[in-house]
Amino acid sequence: MLRKTPLGEYLLAVGGNEEAAYIAGVPIRATKIAAYVVSAVLAALASLILVGRLGAAEPILGNLWELDAIAAAAIGGASLMGGKGSIFGTILGAVILGAMRNGLTLLNVQAFYQLLATGLIIILAMLIDRAARGAG
Repeated sequence: MLRKTPLGEYLLAVGGNEEAAYIAGVPIRATKIAAYVVSAVLAALASLILVGRLGAAEPILGNLWELDAIAAAAIGGASLMGGKGSIFGTILGAVILGAMRNGLTLLNVQAFYQLLATGLIIILAMLIDRAARGAG
């Protein structure tokens, strides 16, 4: 979707440089609204799947899962500054993050330290991204 549809190209353009996208004629406001709508629909779908799987609903069930999503995208090569990323890279990042979490669990590492490791991965990915962009 990101590479083959106008909405995907608009999302990448707005994420990369909003001002340049505006000058290029990208409908900024409509693109942002579309991004939020798609995000909300996918979040609702994920919550329905999770409720169906667990058989119960809990308002704080997904607490701190956003950290995992950010880490998976960062490990997969998405730029935390926007405008760069791929679905394949994010899936690969999620697999790597899951393997890391599984390994830490098998080593009896406490959940707090697993969250700390995830945060450190995000910081490391951000530093690598900055160095790659030449803003170091």
